[in-house]
Amino acid sequence: MEKLEHSDTQTQHSLEKTFLELAETWRHDTEMLSSPTKKLKHPAYQKIISIGKPVLPLILRELERQPDHWFMALSAIAKHDPVSPEDNFKQAVEAWLQWGREQKLI
Repeated sequence: MEKLEHSDTQTQHSLEKTFLELAETWRHDTEMLSSPTKKLKHPAYQKIISIGKPVLPLILRELERQPDHWFMALSAIAKHDPVSPEDNFKQAVEAWLQWGREQKLI
């Protein structure tokens, strides 16, 4: 059983490392882009989405630590969107963080 727990920890560490590398690549490559569409279509962002549900807690923690445009990735993976159309960026961040807490993801 101990080996399984170690393996799970190792897998989680690997996922976190991959996510942080992709997030950094995405931020670096898109920091000068004004088009949200181009930012969201970046290969690193799309790769994060393709990871699926296991990456949700990592995105939420990153959103908490350094707010950025993670909303499309979150809604694509979670199949849910707690943000109201009238919410501004700060309110959208808080809506997602509240959802993450309710889901026990953060």
